[in-house]
Amino acid sequence: MRVLHITNNYPTVKHPIFGIFVKEQIEALNNLGIRTDLFLINGRENGYYAYVRGVWDLRRILRNGRFDILHCHHAYSAVIAFMSGIFLKKRIIVSYQNDPEREGGKLLYFLIKSFAKAIILKNATYHDKSNKVIAIPNGVNTDFFRNHGMEYSKEKLNLRSDRRYVLFMDSYKLRTQKRVDRFDRVIKELNSIPGFEDIEPLILTNTERSLVPLYISCCHLHLVTSDFEGSPNSVKECIACDVPVVSTNVGDVSLLLGDIDGSFIAKTMNVSELVQLSVNALNQQAYKSRSHIRLKQLDRMDIAVRISVAYNAILENKQL
Repeated sequence: MRVLHITNNYPTVKHPIFGIFVKEQIEALNNLGIRTDLFLINGRENGYYAYVRGVWDLRRILRNGRFDILHCHHAYSAVIAFMSGIFLKKRIIVSYQNDPEREGGKLLYFLIKSFAKAIILKNATYHDKSNKVIAIPNGVNTDFFRNHGMEYSKEKLNLRSDRRYVLFMDSYKLRTQKRVDRFDRVIKELNSIPGFEDIEPLILTNTERSLVPLYISCCHLHLVTSDFEGSPNSVKECIACDVPVVSTNVGDVSLLLGDIDGSFIAKTMNVSELVQLSVNALNQQAYKSRSHIRLKQLDRMDIAVRISVAYNAILENKQL
């Protein structure tokens, strides 16, 4: 099987973390023996010109190469496949990175569904019962994401041993929907509570990938304050590293955290509720969550197998 991955979301030298989950998913598929090729639309660095040029470059590649499946990552990558004019002759699967309303809108989603053989949504709680739609979140590399020990990790990163760190994560920059302003307010209120003066924020953006498990291992808590998410990768990474999570009720966090004792999901977006849940999480004596990655089949190889099953179903014209 040969798959062409079409994406506008992939690491580059300038942005080594941007789209890292797409890269790692492709690597996992390679490990299953699936031959993969990459077509990158580098709009992050080259702007709209990358999309215009992408239409013509993709058309040339599709004429000259034989691919069993085109896998588009992000709705706008699917638009490029559509505009290439060869989509009618190809088996196309589209992976959304956010809920459709947050990624091009419902009209574009309807258009993409009309020509795609399948659509992958990261958020299993999204309500679309179409037989073309399957829910497959991004997986986590459990060999890479594991707890390295708090004392060791703090020493390696030159962080203070007398501080309890609360983690905020974003990929390549601070995005508005992640609401770092809400996070800052929670930290400020925590610091005003007797016994919590040692709480300190740890904000990661565009962090060297090899250091991320160490930073997670330094933390007593991961706080997610987003207005919306798809299936937040940082939550799964913290589950794998045995770090508790407090989150707003966004994306699929109810499925990720709902049955894990010691992690909490807020019912509202209110800072006061997030503060109280953070206090609860920080006060617990022991916390273990890593086994839930296996139980929920969220390891990256489990996810790769599910994607390969979808590929084969498309090739054999079977029900997804």
